[in-house]
Amino acid sequence: MIVFLTLCYCALLFLLVKVGVIKLNTFWKLSPLLWGLLLFIVLFIPMQWGAPSGPVRTYNAVIEIVPNVTGEVISVPVKPLVKLKKGDILFEIDPVPFQAAVDQKQAQLAEAQQSVPQLKAALDAALAAVVEAEANRNLTKDEYDRYRLANENARKAGNASTPFSQKDVEQRRLTFLASEASVSRAKANAEQARLAYTSEINGVNTTVARLEAELRKSEYELEQTQVRAPAEGFVLGLSLQPGQRVSNLPLRSWMAFMPVADRRIVVAIPQTRLRHVSEGQMAEVTFAFLPGEVVTARVERAIPMNMSGQLPPSGVLPSLGSLYAANEVMAVVLRLDEPRPELATLPGGADGTAAIYTDSVSATHVIRKIMIRMDAWLNYIKPF
Repeated sequence: MIVFLTLCYCALLFLLVKVGVIKLNTFWKLSPLLWGLLLFIVLFIPMQWGAPSGPVRTYNAVIEIVPNVTGEVISVPVKPLVKLKKGDILFEIDPVPFQAAVDQKQAQLAEAQQSVPQLKAALDAALAAVVEAEANRNLTKDEYDRYRLANENARKAGNASTPFSQKDVEQRRLTFLASEASVSRAKANAEQARLAYTSEINGVNTTVARLEAELRKSEYELEQTQVRAPAEGFVLGLSLQPGQRVSNLPLRSWMAFMPVADRRIVVAIPQTRLRHVSEGQMAEVTFAFLPGEVVTARVERAIPMNMSGQLPPSGVLPSLGSLYAANEVMAVVLRLDEPRPELATLPGGADGTAAIYTDSVSATHVIRKIMIRMDAWLNYIKPF
């Protein structure tokens, strides 16, 4: 741009000399050098922070597709780089073993649901057994008391013999003690039946609730045999074929998916020129993919970190040798003012140039706007 303005000055100087407005002398002969130096000091140096510029690139987040279940792929209906809607099937895993698991859980759940009335019947039977055991105990107790009291009364009356032998009394006592144990056993069985019947969570039998949860999990796994597009976008690389066995382990992905709406436009700005950049400032962008086009944008945010500033976890002290290297540029994310139809075809990784118009040295914005438009038209003839 300095050369272009200097040539314009030389053309004007030549015209003024020809018409005799000025006389060519040593000063005017050296004036183009002074003009270029003046432009460099007054305009182009302040323009570096008043309207900083840098290379721009578009980035897209890529989703690594890993299924939630493991199995054999039976169908891959998608094609690479063909636009898909959210929810479209990417590939299908053999559902037979997962359907069998669902059928098994459904049968077990039905059995458990039918067993709940059986538990109620078992509780009623156990309570009835308690009543029966208590009645039998009372009967044996009455008989034991009758034998015991009859002998005791005979002894008090001074009779030489008793109506019942000691063996008969002892037998009735042992029968009574056995009936007492039967009552305890019947009560324990009734308590066990009560606990089994009243074992609930949120009003549902615990066995039924457990099997319902297992059934939901099996149905979810069956549903996950159809791996679907997580958003509107494209499949980038597609080498997956039917017959391949895929795993739900996140050690590797089986397909790369690029969402359409997750595109970022990032411009690299040197650190010395970043101090006046702030959110909301106007910017203009050119893309080699769209020669002659200037796209207006706004500063969304400046990324407060670059690769040199990262400190990954390690047991080794970081090296300070990189501090002697050149300062790494900082990234500034731009947001397009108005989405345009031609930008929908803009590929990820598209390169270009962007200029940010800060609130400082606004007089230099005109020069930067001219330069950015020159760059846009030069995209027609740039070989790379």
